[in-house]
Amino acid sequence: MNQQTETIIYHYALANPELALKIKPDFFDAKYLRELFEIGRDYSIKYHSAPTADQMKQLVTIAGKQDKLPADVIDIIYAQKRDMSQYDETWLYDTTTAWAQWENFTAAVIDSVQFVKLHNDEITAENVREYTEKAKGTFNRNAIMEFGEQDNGSDFYDAAAHKPSQLVHSPTGVDYIDKCLAGGGWPGALIGFAGAPKIGKSVWLQNLCAASVKAGQDSLYVSLELPEEMIIQRIGSNLLGIPSGDYSKMAEDEQYMKDRIRQFRESNLVPPGRLVVKSFPTSTLTSIEFEAFILKLEEEFSTSDKPFKFKNIYLDYINIMKNYRNPNSENTYMKIKCLAEDVKAVAIKNDWCVYTATQTNRGQFDQTDMTANQISESAGFGATVDALFGIIADQIQKSQGIYFLKCLYDRVYPMDNTRKKFNFDKRYLRITEDMESQIETAEDIYRSVTVPGFNENMRRGGGPGSDRQWSEHRERAASVPVAPSFGDSAPLTLDTGRNGSDLTQTADDFDAQGSAAAVFNQTPPIYTGAGLF
Repeated sequence: MNQQTETIIYHYALANPELALKIKPDFFDAKYLRELFEIGRDYSIKYHSAPTADQMKQLVTIAGKQDKLPADVIDIIYAQKRDMSQYDETWLYDTTTAWAQWENFTAAVIDSVQFVKLHNDEITAENVREYTEKAKGTFNRNAIMEFGEQDNGSDFYDAAAHKPSQLVHSPTGVDYIDKCLAGGGWPGALIGFAGAPKIGKSVWLQNLCAASVKAGQDSLYVSLELPEEMIIQRIGSNLLGIPSGDYSKMAEDEQYMKDRIRQFRESNLVPPGRLVVKSFPTSTLTSIEFEAFILKLEEEFSTSDKPFKFKNIYLDYINIMKNYRNPNSENTYMKIKCLAEDVKAVAIKNDWCVYTATQTNRGQFDQTDMTANQISESAGFGATVDALFGIIADQIQKSQGIYFLKCLYDRVYPMDNTRKKFNFDKRYLRITEDMESQIETAEDIYRSVTVPGFNENMRRGGGPGSDRQWSEHRERAASVPVAPSFGDSAPLTLDTGRNGSDLTQTADDFDAQGSAAAVFNQTPPIYTGAGLF
């Protein structure tokens, strides 16, 4: 780039503090421009205007650089400022930002080369992967420079700001999930599903993806553990009505598959959305590469008159992505926290709704309920997602094709600690909501896991677990004024009705006043019909 154009960029950048903030003085080839920009950018950022020639001379004097930057040189540079009138705003902005991005990229390349030269003699078979990841991570961080229109936020007292024009919810096809999300997913959302190993997290994501396609929503399924063929066959079994056990054999007949695909498209109530399935090797995909891949696809699918944009992204699953910020860290909490934040940022920036999954710890295996503390790194992941659902099924339920989906975190609607029953059709790998069952509250869930065989009939009746007995049970608990004095470790035994087993509470579980109701309000024991204790 010639010096005249660089001088124009110099003046334009100082006149726009949001650009001056990102542009580094080293980007300028001309020494005088480099020195002046380093002095002038602080003024631009602080006062939101470019310094005049006289002000720049004063700044140079204050910086003690009048010998390096004579007044006549400043006059020549600022005399060229009048040439800016020859260019329109769009050209100035596009040229300046393109120049800055390229200069930033080349600087990142040079830094990477210097890193390689500096550590070339230290590379061994044992540490080559570590140094490679460090070099790639440093380059990825340094090479990115983005510009966009400044967003000054929303004015609360502007009535138009209260309209839900931007936050448009898209139904997931599952009534319970849509209720928890106040209508479905939305641009920029990160929705998580947690489950024990092999419980079917991928199948859940694939069912949501299938529902998205049926609703006419353009969708992308990204996997870091399953091959594309397996994912396509699973979703195909769901959408095309081909038994999963026969799918591979039926897919050998290309004409048969074309006919089934045509029938699906013609019979669907709306034109089905586009679906792309892509697999990456485990622990190789960073959030930067994740975003770049999707943007490339959108560019390829766009036409001159109609830009293409994915509505929903299904990421299977976030735990096995690569954290470019700390590639060699053994701190799994920080890894998942960084990944969740980075994926959330990508979703917000590009208006994608991202659905993903995470894994629970071993204690969740074969359990009939789930709490947030059973999720690996739950504090980091749960603090970032907009909603988190737990996938629950013990071995008996799984063999019967029964799932429960529990809302663990919900920042958009008060549905925390509720759950719903679902049925799983193994033949077509379809998960459907049990429309005959109600949404269970926290108390319903507690009764279902402590009262043997608890069901809707028992709720409406008058026996153990019924609403009437449960209400009486709470009143009786609240009437107990003071808990017995057991000392710091003596147990209080409550009959749970589970094959004669005991629920043990220590005195530490009671509050400072010794109120039995305090324990009761947290985890009330089952009422067996034989009294409180």
